[in-house]
Amino acid sequence: MSGNHFYQKKKIRQQTLQLVSQLSRWCQVREDLLYAFERCLSSGLEDPMRLAVSSFLTRVRGGMAIEAALDLFEHHFAEEHFRDLMVAIRFNFHHRGDLPRLLEHMESQLYRIEEEMIHRRISSAHDRRLCWLIILIGPLILLFRLMTDGMTRELFLHHALGPVLLAISLCGTGLAAGGLWLIQQRMTQ
Repeated sequence: MSGNHFYQKKKIRQQTLQLVSQLSRWCQVREDLLYAFERCLSSGLEDPMRLAVSSFLTRVRGGMAIEAALDLFEHHFAEEHFRDLMVAIRFNFHHRGDLPRLLEHMESQLYRIEEEMIHRRISSAHDRRLCWLIILIGPLILLFRLMTDGMTRELFLHHALGPVLLAISLCGTGLAAGGLWLIQQRMTQ
């Protein structure tokens, strides 16, 4: 997974939130799904969501059944929140449900999910800093003890097994730091 893919997924998630918010507002004005999509198209959606909505409307205007066009629209993005929204809209359209109420509920749910993702991102950053502190504190304590305690210095520097133990502990710390760095790289991609 590349960094660009992560950025694109985040952008689609945010645009899905924008789309559901706009659809909800326009369906409050007039309970007509096509009207709401047309108004969303003219009210500042950005690409790639704008292209997807435009493609959906073109299919419907060209004679495709709305449910079939919604099905194709659902598969336009692989982002799960977008797909959930499209499944809910398609189901609602098929069973002639209360569209404004559904969209209002979906908007509320997506905002809560977005807030939780932000909270987790902040929590993860705090946890990573704590891990770095724990990894680095071991060698710092050892260095402090080597500088201030003669017995520790004697054990690690002048005893036959001392340098081996020192090397093993430094390698362990290096492996832990390298592992944490790799985890951070994968999380940011």
